[in-house]
Amino acid sequence: MIDAHVHLEKGDYSAEWIEQFIEYAEKRNIDEIFFLEHTHIFEFHNLYNEMSVYSEYQKNWYQKKRKQARPLKDYIDYIEKIKQINFQIRLKFGLEVCYSPEHEIDIARMKQMYSFDFLAGSIHFIDGWAFSHLKQRWDKNDYDMDELYEKYYALMLSLINSRLFSGLAHPQSLQCYGAYPQKNYRHIYLLLARALRSNNMYIEESSGLAINYGDKQLGMNGAVDLTVARQHQVHVIFCFSIALACRRALKKSFSRAEHSSPRRPVCVST
Repeated sequence: MIDAHVHLEKGDYSAEWIEQFIEYAEKRNIDEIFFLEHTHIFEFHNLYNEMSVYSEYQKNWYQKKRKQARPLKDYIDYIEKIKQINFQIRLKFGLEVCYSPEHEIDIARMKQMYSFDFLAGSIHFIDGWAFSHLKQRWDKNDYDMDELYEKYYALMLSLINSRLFSGLAHPQSLQCYGAYPQKNYRHIYLLLARALRSNNMYIEESSGLAINYGDKQLGMNGAVDLTVARQHQVHVIFCFSIALACRRALKKSFSRAEHSSPRRPVCVST
């Protein structure tokens, strides 16, 4: 079993940090983990030109991220160090890339410069709008949801056909605040499934919305049809075993911290 979407960025790049994730995985019979870091924690500033000027909130959010950016070399050195350790489960290391069509050249250059095990592409922005930020909530009734989903799926299809990525991350992100598709998009699901298959990409069956937003529809029940993906033999990888375990561990850690000295969260996967 694989957990294909696990972030390390909430802790330091140490063997002890990653061992906590591996311990959880071994207890749950997971034999492979895809570790990936968001591009916004490194120096890939060009990818965020449009989103960083969309609103005052987004400008401030990205300015803070930019000031706190880690050298990518730290992550690359860490990968090399961890790969020298003989763990009982398989580990892969990559990036979660915030995709926008206007930055395909930047992403292609990144892919050529660094040899990651994989790149996962994700749609976090529509016309510069960062729709999934918890501090920038929105109401589906204030938007034309048909138009929004058409833009969202067009970006997703562009991402897949760019041939820049190994996989498609959390494809149902637009429903983060209960904004489910209002129409039958089966014809688009077919296009997406065929493109994924043609480009030899995997798609995530993710629990991120359930963990971070309380979404009751776990996985691809709304925004992308899991049945269509399987019918077209798309490689579907599940991403919630470690995440759910870590969520419970975080709650316990924060609870203990209220009654004792501050402690570092055990692990984070979103």
